[in-house]
Amino acid sequence: MEIKVFSGGICLLVMLGIFSLSSSCLAATPETAGLPGVSATMLQANFWIERVPAPQRVILTPAQIAEFNRAILAALPQTMADFDRFPEMVDRNTLQRWLAADRLPRGAERYSQGELLTGAFYDRLAQNLNLRGLREMNPVRWGFTVRRTDLRTFPTSTASSEDDESDDFDLFQETAVNIAEPLAVLHRSSDGAWLYVQIYNYRGWLRAADVALSSSRQVWNEKRRSTKFLVITGTKVVPREAVMGKPVPDWRAGMGTRLPLLGMEQGGYAVEIPLRNSDGNVYWHKAWIHGKADVSSGFLPYTRANILRQAFKMLGEDYGWGGLGEGRDCSSFIMDIYNVFGIWSPRNADQQERVPGRRIGLQGVADTAVRYDLLGRAEPGATLHMRNHVMLYLGQAGGKHFAIHSLGSYGDATRPHADGTLPRVEVMRVVVGGLDLRLRSGRRFVEVLSSANNWQP
Repeated sequence: MEIKVFSGGICLLVMLGIFSLSSSCLAATPETAGLPGVSATMLQANFWIERVPAPQRVILTPAQIAEFNRAILAALPQTMADFDRFPEMVDRNTLQRWLAADRLPRGAERYSQGELLTGAFYDRLAQNLNLRGLREMNPVRWGFTVRRTDLRTFPTSTASSEDDESDDFDLFQETAVNIAEPLAVLHRSSDGAWLYVQIYNYRGWLRAADVALSSSRQVWNEKRRSTKFLVITGTKVVPREAVMGKPVPDWRAGMGTRLPLLGMEQGGYAVEIPLRNSDGNVYWHKAWIHGKADVSSGFLPYTRANILRQAFKMLGEDYGWGGLGEGRDCSSFIMDIYNVFGIWSPRNADQQERVPGRRIGLQGVADTAVRYDLLGRAEPGATLHMRNHVMLYLGQAGGKHFAIHSLGSYGDATRPHADGTLPRVEVMRVVVGGLDLRLRSGRRFVEVLSSANNWQP
């Protein structure tokens, strides 16, 4: 069966029925956050935490997490960036390869706002890559994002969709990037409006207006490596002006965001927010976050209970391709969970499967009973992988295995077609579901899993 995979391997399964380009979003209710066979009590984190032996036991200490991160960097050198060893200069050939002008989908039928993208559009886009502006050796600049923003495949805000009726699945969208994200600036577009950047787990184009540059790598490192910081552990927190007390929409910070922490003031947290001056350079502005906000001074302890609690904070939230619309796709759901512990999660589902954890291989295992038996070795909080999709394992209840994940759709086994395929049931949100759920092909999720991965050495 054909599976369509787009750039970077962000979780998209069309032909299997896990994702639907024509999906509509349902209201976030307990009924839609739980799939067939899921009771209301299963939609509570504590239901699963109570089934975990020693759920508060620390899986890895901060020192062990640092070592684990080094192993992740070593396992995924093509996608993960070690900023401690990142070069001061990047050569022309490397940048040409990264910029990937040959990936322009000239022969594909793509639309934006219902209009077919033409050859002239791709010509302009190729010109804006500014390949002629590359030097033999290209100096790296260092900066931070000043708002939550979109990382793009190419230097354009124009959407690229296979659907002529909707841009909800923009194939030029790579990922959303949180405010205050450290990055390396590698190149600039011809029109000057876009910067080609490296964040810790991805490369792509950001709007220049969303990036502020540090005066030097040393200054950038001092801020990046600060040991006193606040981690956003809720799905979204909006800091307020320290003086006026008003929320600033551009400052919205998603789960996993790190902000320099100044201390406690007036029952809340005084933090710093990066801003961009008229010269494009960074300056840090004092802001305030309420003391009851869903945040942590430093990373959360890495425990099974905390993994599950973080996952269930996103229950019922909308699916968002590449982070569009402040939603999450399957792999950003996983990434945001693990980032609050200081674990450097890769961005995409296929890369997350390659995290050097305690992996349980399922490829080549045909017997479903054996597959379930092997899954019994997975810890709650492990990632479950199939081609271009990832889930978070919850455990067993009533003799069945369950996961929480950001899901597009599944197959309705109660109304099979004559050829054995199943009608699509659209979901498009973070849900709890059993591994006996069916794909549109008729196969159960458990039958197509390639591995389970416990994120620990």
